[in-house]
Amino acid sequence: MEKPLKLIQVGVGFWGWSWVQVALDSPYWELAGIVELKKENRERAAEHYGFGSGQVFGSLRKAAAELEPDGALVAVGQEVHRSVAVEALELGLNVLVEKPMAMSMGDGRAMVEAADKSGKKLMVSQNYRYKRAPRTIKGFLDKDTIGKVGAVYIDFQKAPALSGFRVEMEEPLLIDMSIHHFDQIRHLLQDEPVRVRAHSWNTDWSIFRGNALASVVFEMKSGAVVAYTGNWVSRGRETSWDGDWYFHCSGGQLRWTKNEVAFRTNNLLQEVYTRGALERGGELDLELTVMEWEDRWACLEELARSIRENREPETSGRDNLSTLAMVIGACRSVKEGRPVTIAEALDS
Repeated sequence: MEKPLKLIQVGVGFWGWSWVQVALDSPYWELAGIVELKKENRERAAEHYGFGSGQVFGSLRKAAAELEPDGALVAVGQEVHRSVAVEALELGLNVLVEKPMAMSMGDGRAMVEAADKSGKKLMVSQNYRYKRAPRTIKGFLDKDTIGKVGAVYIDFQKAPALSGFRVEMEEPLLIDMSIHHFDQIRHLLQDEPVRVRAHSWNTDWSIFRGNALASVVFEMKSGAVVAYTGNWVSRGRETSWDGDWYFHCSGGQLRWTKNEVAFRTNNLLQEVYTRGALERGGELDLELTVMEWEDRWACLEELARSIRENREPETSGRDNLSTLAMVIGACRSVKEGRPVTIAEALDS
């Protein structure tokens, strides 16, 4: 393997804290230092992870000048993603930024423009894409084994004990959580939404100030329709963080639940035997695609490879504008009580 690239991490708060070990474990990057405005967070991270005084900074500009890194991992609050990412790009650093990449289309476009101007990579950590089950599903659908997708049903049910900015957001589910599932729709279907209708609400027992439940329908360019139900204050059954997915296709159904992928087919020959699948009671279980690195570790791998190969990363900032538009369009539909076109959201 080539020599690891040098990385600095900006932000070691609630979520950034968990990123530090991910970065330390990555064989593609050397975590050279951290940048954090809050002194107590800097000191806590330095003590816990063993960073020396020359590795901990309160200024991104100073860290970039002294460490000469190749990239910056931006794990600060969503409201300052634009300012921090743009500064890093202007300093000549490749950037991996947490989702959502920005809080508005204007901010998102400004980040993409800064990346274009600097000639550096801007990648969004849509880490849910980089796992075995979705990679398996995408490969299966690409082969057209069970025909054209006509309808997709997604059910997400969780009740996490969260705190901090998420419980104060106006639309915590749609903005902070559902964005994973919305991005996955584009990834798995290789299709783009054209219109969204959404309704969100809250419950008496919710820990969130804003809406923690939502029902969203996307009309896709291909003609397929995706129906999404999300609940962050479930009182009963819980799904995995990926949710439960059912793809209804012209030749059968593909199911993804609890990290298992299986399909039912209308083709007798496929039902008897399909390579890479094991029949169980009328369903064929698919073997999951083998990946050396998954999730956030795979995001770091993809950024490093895109730099080495001089190409856009899969979940580049430019590509992620379409995912951001799905979230903004859904929130606008909730607020205005009408269907919203993705073109409207992109232009907002």
